[in-house]
Amino acid sequence: MSRNLQQPSNFIDGFTDIQTQLRAPRSHFGIAGLLLGFGLFWSVGGVLLTPSMKIYDWLLTAFVYLPCIYLLIKRFPDFRDTVLSRRELWLFLLLFSYSVISLSWSNPDENYLTLIKRELFFLSLVLGWIVWGRMFHRQLQSMLIIWGAMAGIYALVSIIAFPMRGLERIYGFGSYMDNPNPAGYTIGFLLVLSCTWWPQRTWARLVWAAIQACSLSFVIMTGSRGPLLSLIAVAGVVMLVGGKRFYRLLAVVLIIAAACLFMLEPSLLQRGDSERLTLMKDALALLQQHPWYGIGLSASYAVEAGGVVFDHCHNFVLDTALQYGVIFTALWLTLWGWVGLRAFRFRSQALGMAVLLAWVFATVSLQFDVFILFGRARAMWMVVWVPFLLSLCLGDAPGSARPLAGRD
Repeated sequence: MSRNLQQPSNFIDGFTDIQTQLRAPRSHFGIAGLLLGFGLFWSVGGVLLTPSMKIYDWLLTAFVYLPCIYLLIKRFPDFRDTVLSRRELWLFLLLFSYSVISLSWSNPDENYLTLIKRELFFLSLVLGWIVWGRMFHRQLQSMLIIWGAMAGIYALVSIIAFPMRGLERIYGFGSYMDNPNPAGYTIGFLLVLSCTWWPQRTWARLVWAAIQACSLSFVIMTGSRGPLLSLIAVAGVVMLVGGKRFYRLLAVVLIIAAACLFMLEPSLLQRGDSERLTLMKDALALLQQHPWYGIGLSASYAVEAGGVVFDHCHNFVLDTALQYGVIFTALWLTLWGWVGLRAFRFRSQALGMAVLLAWVFATVSLQFDVFILFGRARAMWMVVWVPFLLSLCLGDAPGSARPLAGRD
């Protein structure tokens, strides 16, 4: 039974002790620790804040890649101990190495050195997340709360501007959020990450509930069925392991409301499967040509549905199998199941429950839309990787700060 949904966490403290929270990374890692902390915040929050992809990438380089590489050299024991203490990280490194090796037969159009540099930068992002997140639990959990608040405010601004933009379906602003699907997945995912923390004071609860309601309304208004189905699955999990009767009742109400939405808005069902099954059939035919090794990292393929040619099949598992083969995919599914099991074991913690709900959201989402396993960070990269990264931050680490919702 999850205690983090039964009792409110100290929401206000997450904002009143900012100086204390900033002092810990600096005292342990120096200025590089502060830069890396901001960079990790930007890796997710920047999807909402950046006006262009170039600015997002530049700030990742300045605040994630370079500080992480510096700390990797200067504080190598911290990184080494992190890798040795997490068996699932060994499996990740095996899969990552295979993806780089697959460049030898993928024949990509891009330069090999550019691709290898991109993958190594991605690896530095993963290592930076794990080491920083395990060392500073309190700061990490405050970060999740701020993301949830940002998502709600972003959603509110988008809803207010919606009538003036002349759109059929709402979406966000900027390069990453200019499509209903990635916008819906991004806001829905941030909603799920932050929904396990609630303030203690009544007025603060009302404000927080209004912020979360804005995010939920935004996802509904996108008309994107993948995020909606993912949120319904999350509500189902809350019914089973969410704790207090109030939260289970709220989950039941959300599921009933979702059912009413699909009945009152028939266009959601009239769109059918959007040619998903046709795309999957074409992808399966291609997979039979490269079942064991796949076509390799950054290699492209084409599938057709309704007279339109796509470079993806709208199914993460099948796309991964095409890229890297069925054995690789089986290992990835093992790693993904490992993440879910670990989150379930830590569900009594606020962070553990957040990871579990995010894992459920991601598991459903991966069946319906365009997600890429290894590649440049972009709008929906967080749906695949944040549950994995946060799961590796679960549990105490030497010298880590006291968790914000510390009722372990």
